Order: sequence, then structure tokens, then C-alpha cells
Amino acid sequence: MQIIKNLFILALAFSTLSCSVVKTAYNNAPALIAWRLDDYFNFSDAQKAKLKPALQELHAWHRKNELPRYVALLDEINNDLGHEVTAETACQRIESIKSNAQALQTKFIPIIVDIGATLSDKQLQHFQQKLEKRNAEWKEEWWQETAEEQREVRLEKSKEYAEKIYGDLNEKQINILKQSIARNNVDPATIYSEILRRDEDALNILKALRNPSTSNEEKSQLVRAGFERMQNSPNLAYQAHIDKITQQTCETIASLHASTNAKQRLHAQQWVEDYKMQFTQLQSK
Repeated sequence: MQIIKNLFILALAFSTLSCSVVKTAYNNAPALIAWRLDDYFNFSDAQKAKLKPALQELHAWHRKNELPRYVALLDEINNDLGHEVTAETACQRIESIKSNAQALQTKFIPIIVDIGATLSDKQLQHFQQKLEKRNAEWKEEWWQETAEEQREVRLEKSKEYAEKIYGDLNEKQINILKQSIARNNVDPATIYSEILRRDEDALNILKALRNPSTSNEEKSQLVRAGFERMQNSPNLAYQAHIDKITQQTCETIASLHASTNAKQRLHAQQWVEDYKMQFTQLQSK
């Protein structure tokens, strides 16, 4: 389910893509998602035929209903960038993004229920193998042997992302990121335990969806509950850890923004405005 949740968001993600790539990815989202899901499940022709119109319908709903919400959120962010940003404001924007994702999850539930009921043992085994491969890649990227190496990787990624928004960072701003990363003791082991929990949860739900004696309403509730566990994990150690990290991230955003000069803020506002223009144009397609 984590895979399914992230696929559509990935196709829409504007934080790491150029504007032209966003337009191309969005307009081709149904095909991109179908291709990615097929990689995880190795669908039959009948399953592909069922999935294609469902994704197209979801895409049309998203274009009509969700893109305006994205534009409104970008307006709020652009306004934020013109003055000081508090940690509270940063967290509010993060919650808005989560809310958008939750709305998308809800619309995905019928598709998951419909396709999930048709999955074979072989396809679930294929899915599990794909998860294991993905997890190995995650560990390679984020779980270095020493804490120092982990901090170096996080600094590199944080700097790259911040410079997409603000342009080149100065030494003081890089030190803000360094100090933040040093304070925020992200624990890969805790995060990885949650990844494994979600994988097991997803597999159990997909297996349960194949039970012909379970009603579609009951199946929908199973999927909905799974999404809720992703938002508020029963893994209490993970949930406490991620809540703390989120708060610290909001504080870092506020501190970094407070250090920016007029040129950097203008760069950030133009960056946001470019994406707002793309999403506005996409609404009319």
C-alpha cells in the first residue's frame, strides 16, 4: 500500500522536478503509474485492462479537484516566503500536503480493492521480492555504517533541495543545515522497522482482499485502516521518532528562511510561482 500511495504522488511531485518534467509526468500519470505498478505485480492482460480506465478516471478527478488545492497551497507558500516563516507555519504547510495525500488515498481505495481481489499467489510473491529489493536500496542510500557518514549524506541531500528553492547557499546557511542534522538524531533502524511493518501490513491486506466471502465495504475498510496506520503508526517508537523529526524539520525551515537575503527569497518565490503556473495550466487540459 505504501507503494500504491506513493506512485501517484511521485508522478505529481514538483519539489524535485523541473517544470517541464512536471507537466509531462502529470499528463502521462495514468500510464506511468500503470507501468510502475506492473513492475511490482506483473499484471495479467485482464488486470491491465481493468486498471487503465480506473487510473484515467482518477486522473480526471485529480485534475479537476486537487490541482486547484495545489495552486491555493502554492499561493500560501509564496506569501510565506515574502516574510519571516515560523516553525508553526512550516508545520501547517506540511499538514496541508499530508491532507492532499490523504484525499488521494481515499480515491485509490476502490482501485486497490478491485485489483487486489484478482492477485495470484505468484503475483504477491513477486510483490514481496520487489519490496525486499526496494528495502535493500533504501538501506544502501540512507543507512550508512557510521553516524558521521549518515550526516554527510543527509547534509548533501538537504543542501541540494534547499538550493533548488533559494539558489546557492552561503557558509552560514550550510552551517544551519549541519547544526540541524547534528541535533536531529535520525535513527535508520527505527525507520527501517516501520518500513518492514508497512510491508507486512500491505501483504496481509492484499491477501485478505482475495477472500470472496468478504464484502467490498469490508475490504475498503481494511485498506482505509491500513492507510490510517501509515499516518499514525502502531509502532510507537517510530511514531514518536517521526513526530520529533517533523517538528525539528519545521524549525530548520524557519531558521534557514530567516537567514536568507532578498535575492534568495525572490528566487524562492519565482520557483514557487513557476510551479503554480504549471499547475494552473494543467487544470485546463
